[in-house]
Amino acid sequence: MKKTIFNLSIACLVSVSVIFLPPLAEAGSLSLLAPSAVLLDGHNQQIIYAKSPHTKRAPASTTKLVTVMVALDHLSLDKIVQIPAGVQNIPPSKMGLYAGERFYVGDLVKAALIKSANDAAEALAILTAGSRPAFAQLMNQKARSIGAKNSYYVNPSGLPDSRQYSTAYDLARIIMAASRYPFIVSALKTRSAVIYSRGGRRVPLNNCNKMLWRTDEVIGKTGWTRTARHCFAGRVQSNGEVIFVGLMGSQKRQNLWSDLLRVAAIPSGRMPKPIVSAPNMPSRQQTIKIQKALGRAGYFKGKPTGFYGKRTLAAVRNFQKAKGIPANGLVRSDTWKKLKAYL
Repeated sequence: MKKTIFNLSIACLVSVSVIFLPPLAEAGSLSLLAPSAVLLDGHNQQIIYAKSPHTKRAPASTTKLVTVMVALDHLSLDKIVQIPAGVQNIPPSKMGLYAGERFYVGDLVKAALIKSANDAAEALAILTAGSRPAFAQLMNQKARSIGAKNSYYVNPSGLPDSRQYSTAYDLARIIMAASRYPFIVSALKTRSAVIYSRGGRRVPLNNCNKMLWRTDEVIGKTGWTRTARHCFAGRVQSNGEVIFVGLMGSQKRQNLWSDLLRVAAIPSGRMPKPIVSAPNMPSRQQTIKIQKALGRAGYFKGKPTGFYGKRTLAAVRNFQKAKGIPANGLVRSDTWKKLKAYL
């Protein structure tokens, strides 16, 4: 039974393997894999892409964006609070809170957004409103006030509940509203952090949004349960353009990351043609070719390995910065044209 509960409550997405994208033409012909998807123009709030935008689906841990907005509307970041009884019984993922322990509100917010800690979200709810039902009312009021009118919440964490739902359109509205909170944006940008209870207990936090290790253009909140599948509410910001993204129901996390990388290419105005058409890691031979070119350009040291890991990713980014290309670590046509001069 414990294993089942754990599987149902996993909020973190554990890996990203997408480097190359299948060829796409322009943003107008964009086709995303998620069953429900919405892209909003950050400048005028117009829909630039929609696919089943108002279908009601389980929102999983994207729920925590609403939770932390409501908490920050009522609590000061530097307020020290005492953890209420009962939160230790919330299923994982969690930070291991226990009754009577004391934390800064800001650190509980970080835990809810970075680690996607369900117990941190539950604690914020009770500390804000006194009970889960009272906090759910505040969540629903907040959702309506920011234009997420087809969402309904009954718990602050996103754990499975047949009464709780949202839509891809609403997720885009929610992340747009959340982006107005500087502390939330800062937390969503954080790959890893460490927080401490006032008693000195150390709690490491690693971000569930593994896109942060591939590109700094995409921030947001991930979510997953068996019912919801993979969800994402995020912001893509590049070349002065901003796109707010709501994705729901992706069957595979690989599909989710592939969709996000497609969206990240939109601000350039046209989807660049990749040197590899499959949405997977480049082959060993292709990676060796990339590493050789980077080595001759002075950005990759040592013998080519054929492994596209952190060292190669960093070399690609440094090369891109030097050549005036968006430093996203993706070897698209613009980067490949520059690399070919060194082969």
